[in-house]
Amino acid sequence: MSRQKGVTLIELLIAVVVIGVLAAIAYPSYQSHVIKAHRTQAMGDLTMIQLALEEQRTAGVSYANYTHTEIQNKLCIACVDKERYEYAVSKSSSGYTITAVPQKPLQNDPECNTLSLDQTGQGQPSSCW
Repeated sequence: MSRQKGVTLIELLIAVVVIGVLAAIAYPSYQSHVIKAHRTQAMGDLTMIQLALEEQRTAGVSYANYTHTEIQNKLCIACVDKERYEYAVSKSSSGYTITAVPQKPLQNDPECNTLSLDQTGQGQPSSCW
C-alpha cells in the first residue's frame, strides 16, 4: 500500500487560521507603534521650531515680530512630518504656542490628537509628552 505525501486541506486551513489570528493581533499593535513614532517625530519638529524662535528672541527679535512667512520658510526647514502634521504658531510679545495638528486619518490618535508646546517648554496634552 503506497502512502501519498502532501498537505491535506485541513492542515492548510489550520495554517491559514493561525496566520489570520496572528495578523489580527499584530496589525493593531503595529499601527499603534507607527502612530507613536509619528507623534515622537512631530514633538521633535515642535522642539526645532521652538529652538528657532528662541534663537531669534536671543538675537533681539520679539516673538510677535516674527512673521508667519518666516515661520513657514525658515523655522520648519528641517521638519520631517510636514505631510502628516500641520504646524502653526500663535504668538504675542511675551510668548508663543506652537501646535501640530494631524493631517491624515492614520494620525488621528484620540488621546494625543493635537500637540502643542509653549515658550516655557510645557507640552500639551501633558500625558503625551
